Amino acid sequence: MTSIFNLTPMQVAVIGAIIGLAFALPLNVDEENVFGNVLDLAAEMVFIIAAQRALLKDVQTTAQTETSAGDIQRQIDDLKRKVAKRSARLKRNATPPSLFKN
Repeated sequence: MTSIFNLTPMQVAVIGAIIGLAFALPLNVDEENVFGNVLDLAAEMVFIIAAQRALLKDVQTTAQTETSAGDIQRQIDDLKRKVAKRSARLKRNATPPSLFKN
């Protein structure tokens, strides 16, 4: 069975038009207004929920990115400290070149 989410935009528009006409034709003007407002409200709720989900996903992604950036900076700082320690150790262990060779 085909899901509405797998249809092309044109197919979804046609289905929407058919549903709208099927419901509106037997209704009087007042009933059409009420029914249309109910459908509009339902659509708005779907939009609000989708927007909030997208926002929360973006916030979570941003937080993960900032955490990753912080982790990378800590790793860089740790590597700099290690390099500095090894460099200092090498300088202490290095013997100065002899001016006079035997």
